[in-house]
Amino acid sequence: MGVLSLGAVAYREFDAATGYLMDLSVFRDAGYAFVSGLPLYSADFPSSSGFRFIYAPFAAILFAPMAEIDPAVLQALWCALNLGLVWWMVKVALSKLDVGRPELLALLSMGPVLLLEPMRSNFDFGQINIILMALVVADCTGVIPKRFRGVAIGLAAAVKITPAAFLLVLLVRRDFRSIGRSLATILVTVGLGFWLLPQSSMWFWTTEFFATGRAGAPDFFRNQAVTGVIARLGAEGRLASILWVLSAAVIVSAAAWSAYRFTRSGEHLIALSIVALASLLAAPFAVTHHWAYSILLIPILIAPQYRSWRPLIGTATLIFLIGPNFVLQSSSSGWVEAAVREVIGSSQCLIALVLLGAAVVAARSRTPLPDVETDAVPADDDALEPARS
Repeated sequence: MGVLSLGAVAYREFDAATGYLMDLSVFRDAGYAFVSGLPLYSADFPSSSGFRFIYAPFAAILFAPMAEIDPAVLQALWCALNLGLVWWMVKVALSKLDVGRPELLALLSMGPVLLLEPMRSNFDFGQINIILMALVVADCTGVIPKRFRGVAIGLAAAVKITPAAFLLVLLVRRDFRSIGRSLATILVTVGLGFWLLPQSSMWFWTTEFFATGRAGAPDFFRNQAVTGVIARLGAEGRLASILWVLSAAVIVSAAAWSAYRFTRSGEHLIALSIVALASLLAAPFAVTHHWAYSILLIPILIAPQYRSWRPLIGTATLIFLIGPNFVLQSSSSGWVEAAVREVIGSSQCLIALVLLGAAVVAARSRTPLPDVETDAVPADDDALEPARS
């Protein structure tokens, strides 16, 4: 396991230093556009890759220092930062699950974690999802002091709106002050964007923000949200929208109830994982590199108190290791082959739905702890999970 982890880390760093991280180049271009006074969302955007910038103007402000760094050096530094954050998040998760020697075990787990298809995609493209996930994990696991809790989720949502879904974690804890800090942080970043980039901000928040297809067509094979399955089954227009809204309502309702039950029983990491599942399943568009939260499968698989879950968690881990969405790239000769390809190619979405359903079933048997703190997870508390058979 140690050799696998060392090899995976070394490969990732070598690939970043010698290859081309397309999405990171877009981030660097956005930083350059900001410092050069160029538009972010028009044809005049200085794209070195040919791809558009689709994040909020505040993100371009954060990316400004990248414009002064050599691309190869930037890629190596970006990869090293992401590797460190992956190790840290696995370590935090293991600690919250009361697994012994979490630092060492997280290091030994780096091999299988980095082999997960969402991780491969994140590192291949130089994506930002790992960094945003780290902000969410820091907020939701009590790493950030209580008086600042919610700020990290707000910062993550200011870059990419999806992390705002984790306000649900704070809501089921009845941590309204942290919700307020999150919303205030988002408003401050929007205001900063309007101050420094007024034209780009006006365009983004009145037009670009509402263009749900700006990241790609919903039937794109890597889209593993329910919108992908709906689109690939042939639904279009209003029908597709209705099916998505209905599906999202069921998914979010199931996740909210389950997360609340697990929070009341003191199982905060499981509650976080459930909300992560729902945020991706119900999203308008969730390509596989968005599924960075799949790394939480590994700590849960290791944790002895959840050994009865291992057949299902192990199956999900295997599917995310394979990432079989690539089979959707090939055309089918008939409806039977098309159906088989859809089931296999959408298996990341399908297993996520199964996991959510299993969470609902498991949540029914959870017993609220009389002394559990629901308004927040203490910063100096490991929030140890009660033993489960």
